Amino acid sequence: MSVVRIALSRTGLVALTIAAMITAAAAEERPNPLRQAKTWAFQLKNLGPDQQAKIAASPYDLVVIDSEQFPEEKEIPLTREEVDRMKVKPDGSRRLVIAYFSVGEAETYRYYWKPEWTKKKPYWVGKENKQWRENFLVQYWSPTWQSIIFGNPESFADRVLNSGFDGFYIDRVDAYYYFGDTKERRDQMVAFIKKLAEYIRSKKPDAVILAQNAEELLDRPDYVAAIDGVAKEDLLFGISHVEKLNPRGEFDYSGELLKKAHDKGKAIFVIEYLTEPKNITLAKQRIMDELGFVLYVGPRGLFELPPPGSDAISAAAAGSTSGGESRDVNADHGEKPEKKAKTKARH
Repeated sequence: MSVVRIALSRTGLVALTIAAMITAAAAEERPNPLRQAKTWAFQLKNLGPDQQAKIAASPYDLVVIDSEQFPEEKEIPLTREEVDRMKVKPDGSRRLVIAYFSVGEAETYRYYWKPEWTKKKPYWVGKENKQWRENFLVQYWSPTWQSIIFGNPESFADRVLNSGFDGFYIDRVDAYYYFGDTKERRDQMVAFIKKLAEYIRSKKPDAVILAQNAEELLDRPDYVAAIDGVAKEDLLFGISHVEKLNPRGEFDYSGELLKKAHDKGKAIFVIEYLTEPKNITLAKQRIMDELGFVLYVGPRGLFELPPPGSDAISAAAAGSTSGGESRDVNADHGEKPEKKAKTKARH
């Protein structure tokens, strides 16, 4: 290798290092209001006036909802006035309201889906999700798809911003699993999220960005710097969509990655789909008390918030476990980790 090539190589490495340092410094300077949220909730369906009123009347500090409602299968974006009403808690204080936003799947019920795509899908649209009809995997690195998501006044991100949301709940960040889970595919997703975050903050500097799952990317400083927090599904229970304790290896693996991000100033939220009171109590102990994360317990369909006085509300509202006998961690979890089963919140 020539002296010139060596010099250029070193120059490139220095430039990348400086860029990473600038990005990290900017992230440290940026306030993170998600860290102030001690309770949260998640509802994607039934966002008509009655449900909006229930959300406004709820006690949560953070609520994640869809940016649109679909009465009689007609797509209607929520208005800024509707979103603003949901931002006010019963005591008059402020809550964060952020919009669900999928970057790894195209949804046929969104404004951007063209009728002709139903007969002949574009090359960058893949298979339909077997669990969630009308949701199609996309080549998220495609410039066409990314231009639908952000970068122009007609993009999905702009529609959400125009409705007055405090930020974005980004789903399907883990779509790289379906393309071989290679370094290249992970790199492409990280690059996508970084560009999306930069664009969103150029429009709304105080927008919060909460990414769902994909905790494997938390070993990437540039990715961590781009987001404000992570929401993890099924951390303790239910990776197989059954209310059953996950293998210990799974819990430890994800928990360690999330804890490191938490220590770096990122907010960590967990959603568990539980109905058994004893499981809710255990989740509260492990996730809230031991790890210090913010827990929400709700229905897997995410069609409504738990009613007032429910075990789920109590789990979210309490900061520590009261009563109950401490259990042996090793006895609760299997000895060997199993292959991770990916879940996602859907419409």
